[in-house]
Amino acid sequence: MEEERENVIIFPKWKDNLEEQAKKAMQENQFDQAYQYFLQLTENGVHSHEVMTGKLICMMELNMQEEAEDLCEELIDKKDQYFAYYVHIYSTLLFQSSKYKEVMYLIEDALDEELIPDHINEQLRHMYQLSTELQQQEDKQSYIEVEKQLEEAIREKNDRKQWYMIKRLLQLETKNDKKLFREMLQDSEIHPVVKTAILEYYEKLNPSASIHIEKFDLTDTIHFNELDSVLPTSFFTGVTNYLEDLQQQDPTKYQMIQFILERFAYVYTPFLPQKENYELLAESLQYYVSKSFHFTEEYDDRKTSLMKEHYLKMIEVSETLYGTILDV
Repeated sequence: MEEERENVIIFPKWKDNLEEQAKKAMQENQFDQAYQYFLQLTENGVHSHEVMTGKLICMMELNMQEEAEDLCEELIDKKDQYFAYYVHIYSTLLFQSSKYKEVMYLIEDALDEELIPDHINEQLRHMYQLSTELQQQEDKQSYIEVEKQLEEAIREKNDRKQWYMIKRLLQLETKNDKKLFREMLQDSEIHPVVKTAILEYYEKLNPSASIHIEKFDLTDTIHFNELDSVLPTSFFTGVTNYLEDLQQQDPTKYQMIQFILERFAYVYTPFLPQKENYELLAESLQYYVSKSFHFTEEYDDRKTSLMKEHYLKMIEVSETLYGTILDV
């Protein structure tokens, strides 16, 4: 007991001494040494604002990027009285690493809080504006580079690279209605999965002018201002409604059917089965999964006479085509 009392008395002196040594080391730009002092403090339960800020600064100076980001997130999550200061440090850290999108997301969330003093609010808004401008510049440059790689992939007839480049374009804020994309949608040599990625691109772009698409010798005109989604929820729910009993009886099989249905839709959209055929497709999917993955229940092969052969064929084709791009 006496020893415990002695530790309680000594601890403040030890703490003050370490903090003083850490501060001195920072002033002399000895950030490695300062970090060790701050580490001792935090490992012994000292988490004051001054200590945590000093530790963060040392991490930044020592290029401990991931560790500093993790600590910032931990401190921000506390939403204490120093919330705004930690947001400012974190946004600065991300900005210095050219993570402009992350800066923007962080500041957008932070400005919704009521804990930001006016002077920090102004600094964050300025950093947000700078990040927005720099991100736009990066996106424009990236867009040009990715578009060149896409054209190269078309010349090479490299389906996987085409899909990847379209997905890269989707991630960029810069989006343009290019003649190239419209031509790809109508080119019979462009992979159906790549065409769906282009549709997703146009869904984000939301053009006022309609687009024309060709898949599997079928053609359609799409008006995006009238379209709910490239991959309509009504299609998925409409088909799975006929599988509700299976969901309860065999969740594993049901989940496998869901995966196959998602791939089916991605390959064939916008040429998906009509509502009156959802039940037939559901039965076909159940039959396909049972036969392909050797589920225990027996299926009478004569049951295929109750299903249109082309739905089973469509499922097989969608699995093959999707797999050529994404190796599933």
